[in-house]
Amino acid sequence: MTVASNPVELAPLAFSYLERQVWYQTAIESAPPGPLELISIDVLRSARPGLARLLLGRGEHRFQLLVGWRTPAEVAGVLRGRESALLGPWADDEGSVLAYDAIADDELDIELLAHVTGGSERASRVRRVSTLVSHASLVFDERLFMKCYRLLEHGARPEVEVVLRLDAVGFNALLAPVAHWREDGYDLALVREFLPSALEGRLLALTSLRDLLAHASEGDERSGEGPGHEGDGPGVDDPDAECASAGGDLASEMRRLGGTTARLHLALAAAFGDRPAGPSTFADAEAAVTAGSGEAMGQLASRLAAINAPAAGRTIRLHGDYHLRRVMRSETGWLVAGFSDDPLYAVARADGSLPGRRGSPLEDLADMCFAIRRVAGEALAQRPESEADTAGRLAAAWERRNQAAFLEGYVTTDGVRRLLPRDPAMTELILSGFELAREQRYEATSADA
Repeated sequence: MTVASNPVELAPLAFSYLERQVWYQTAIESAPPGPLELISIDVLRSARPGLARLLLGRGEHRFQLLVGWRTPAEVAGVLRGRESALLGPWADDEGSVLAYDAIADDELDIELLAHVTGGSERASRVRRVSTLVSHASLVFDERLFMKCYRLLEHGARPEVEVVLRLDAVGFNALLAPVAHWREDGYDLALVREFLPSALEGRLLALTSLRDLLAHASEGDERSGEGPGHEGDGPGVDDPDAECASAGGDLASEMRRLGGTTARLHLALAAAFGDRPAGPSTFADAEAAVTAGSGEAMGQLASRLAAINAPAAGRTIRLHGDYHLRRVMRSETGWLVAGFSDDPLYAVARADGSLPGRRGSPLEDLADMCFAIRRVAGEALAQRPESEADTAGRLAAAWERRNQAAFLEGYVTTDGVRRLLPRDPAMTELILSGFELAREQRYEATSADA
């Protein structure tokens, strides 16, 4: 059924609700002025509690709103403090009802899961994951994870496209897709596995660092540093050895993550193809080192500008946002997630679609190496100032050790070297340039904040 009994009366409620949402305001803040319009209504369940999918438009933007309705007496018990989800009074074929954002209703969420999966999946429990980005996130029975997209994209949504293609070429280091909902030319929802025991890479890294940096105060005590100490002896004689012997050493896991990353890049090349790289591939790295100072920077900029295509490696579809929050350690190994640029914050094409980013695999490697550096800085900032010297040397050693392990795991994976520049020294220089570009971008963003 594609027409509700009185869509004209429901539309103003949907418009008013949409205009109150932060994600909607973010989406249109730079768009030309224009009215919201109701493009279509698809009634998924006509019996109470009712469920409908509304496709709304404002200029080139398209929005999905899932609307539920019940009698006023039922709504209070269903929303349970989520009154901000209310749209307002309406009337279905049976009489007066209150309409509301269906994502706030457990029963309708479970009904939606059945619809998206064609009836192959049922659930008894659901919980919502709080988010202000352009999708709503739901976890069913702690085994399935569904994203319902609010801000729709013209063409294939990058996240959906990448996940489905990687699954098709046999890359299994991801949360496997279970179902995909697409209507009217838009990706509306994606259901994937959910592994509650998987740990985010950033949390593992911080745990490792906290264990290691606990040696800072112990080292100061061993060397006599601390209050009343007048000597200059270091609290830790060999930071690299301390890192290797620490109980929370992460190097072996980072080596495995490097191998998983290499397999990801090979799978992306298989799924989307690879092309020859050229000087323009490394423009960001060249610009970063050109903006730097010193003779070494000048030499690197010259070498980057002169790199020739046959020696430059390949370009592939990139992850594009590859850091420690985008990887998880499960019982079976590392998993990769977060393939999507959120359309609220990404630059779209003229037709409103998001481009799939292509570039050198070294860009993803630089993202992860920079993430390792940032998490080391984050952990260091939590230590007392009295430990700054010892903790700083330990954090620097941890950063070196884990970056090296990650890159070793990557380059020693069979087949991946064909994607990289032929000269290992050039590979290292380009990687340094991309890391520097990320450092400069981070500093500029921090200065603007």
